Order: sequence, then C-alpha cells, then structure tokens
Amino acid sequence: MATISLNKEKDSTKKLIELPNDVCRRLAVRAAAMGTSVKKLIENLVISSVEESDDDAIYAYLLETAPEGNEMLSLSEQNSLLDKLRRKVKSDEV
Repeated sequence: MATISLNKEKDSTKKLIELPNDVCRRLAVRAAAMGTSVKKLIENLVISSVEESDDDAIYAYLLETAPEGNEMLSLSEQNSLLDKLRRKVKSDEV
C-alpha cells in the first residue's frame, strides 16, 4: 500500500503517536493560548527537547548499549588479521 506524503520539506518524517485524552485537551488549551495548532505545538516541543539533549549523554548511552567497533582486538586476533591481510596482498601481487 503506497503512502502519499504531503510534507513540503523533504527532510522530515511523519509519525503517528497516541496520547491520552487529558493530555490532548491540555495541549489544545496551551496551543490556543499561544495562537498555534496542537500539531505545531507538539512539533516545537519535540524539536526543542532534542536540541536541548546532551550529546555526550547520548553517545555514552550508545557506547553502553551498542559498542560496535569499540572493542580492542586481542594480540592473537591482531596477528590473525595481519596474516590474512598479508596473504591477500601476496595473492593480489601474483
């Protein structure tokens, strides 16, 4: 099933979220007081929240949960890799 996007910005993503009714009512009142739509208010709140986030904390979290490429090779693994690369270079020279 194809989805048609009405976003004028190519650099955006649509997300469907569910919020409790009381939260939606409060957001509607707050948006009305600010003279904006609930959608625009939520977008601005999320964007400002992300901009205020601490990049160092995010990086530390990623290192803990997905340490891909951050583990040192043991000496035997290093030697094995070097041997493999040397064999490859020699076979390419021939």
